[in-house]
Amino acid sequence: MKKIEKRNTTFLVTSSTVSRIGDTLFDYANNAFLASLNLNSLALVGIYQTLENIMGVIFNLFGGVIADRFRRKRILILTDLLSGLACIGLSFINIEQWLIYAIIIANVFLAFLSAFAGPAYKAFTKEVVEKDSIAQINSYLQTASMIVKIAVPVVAIIIYHWLGIHGVLLLDGTSFIASSMIVLLVTPIIEEVKKNERFSLKTIFQDLGSGFRYMFNQKKIFILIVLSALVNFFLAAYNLLLPFGNQMFPKVTGGVYGTFLAAEAVGGLIGAYLSGKVNKKLSTNSLIGFLGISGIFLAFTPLMYVVFPNLIFIAFAPALFNLFLTIFNIQFFSIVQREVESEFLGRVFGTIFTVAILFMPVGTIVFTVLFKPSFVFNFLIVGVSMIILSLIFFMVSNRQYQEG
Repeated sequence: MKKIEKRNTTFLVTSSTVSRIGDTLFDYANNAFLASLNLNSLALVGIYQTLENIMGVIFNLFGGVIADRFRRKRILILTDLLSGLACIGLSFINIEQWLIYAIIIANVFLAFLSAFAGPAYKAFTKEVVEKDSIAQINSYLQTASMIVKIAVPVVAIIIYHWLGIHGVLLLDGTSFIASSMIVLLVTPIIEEVKKNERFSLKTIFQDLGSGFRYMFNQKKIFILIVLSALVNFFLAAYNLLLPFGNQMFPKVTGGVYGTFLAAEAVGGLIGAYLSGKVNKKLSTNSLIGFLGISGIFLAFTPLMYVVFPNLIFIAFAPALFNLFLTIFNIQFFSIVQREVESEFLGRVFGTIFTVAILFMPVGTIVFTVLFKPSFVFNFLIVGVSMIILSLIFFMVSNRQYQEG
């Protein structure tokens, strides 16, 4: 990396980490607060989480359009700044009934902002480093994200106990504003395409249409987006089954759910590190291969349990599953960032995020009906499905390569 790339990487990773800490604290504090209220707390938490997903489905596509039409750096600064001000405003509401409604409304507002920030952030990455460094910066970002995912929930319990809901909201607001200030220090090294920043409903839908046409014409990218959607469908099954680990594997002693989550986190960290070391221009077939390997290790989980029902032993399977899945995810985003033209990048990522949100709840509904939590070989079915999916897309990719 050149000196300016290293500088940009440091600022971007720091900003992302600080912002993610704010997100995690915000969600933990609000879920804990709503859950502690009364008998209707489950409904409140359900409304809180459902509205957040609905906002993502509705606005991610539009967020992609805005990311391609306006300056991405400005979008990131503005969304973080507004998120910070919203959290700080919440911290001054002292009447509990008002705070309940305000938290739900604020979460909808932050989800709305996130729908614009997400595509802009992924597209902005291409502007701060050269193409050959994209996979490396994505590796750093994923590593930082995994560390936050592991460490912050533990710290959040202590912070929430010390500061209460108002103190945590004030801290959230400060973290978002700090993140926006750090983005100010990033200096793009690739000149952005000059955009016509006029804004109308007509231009939004015209941009959406041209974005879809671009994706359909870029067969390699389109294949990867469809693959990503189907992967999320099967990952919904994995996430659904994970809390029922002790029912699936009754012979092991100890908490399967917590152990598997810890093993996942370790595997994810190693995967993020290794992803920065693999070929900087990984082929589509190699990418699909990593997905297939992850499916193999997931399928091995119940087989390992049958051979030797020991919790630590079988925990290696989800660790390796998530290691290769993390490499797949990082390299998937890196390929999209390298291959897609800058002027369409926001819309492509907006589509990816929308599809991800849509397919996971569909998968959850389907596998809730199909699976029984006590069936030992649930993970074998999911893993084999991912292997078959990889083989199908490997053949599709090969055919596309031959035709191209």
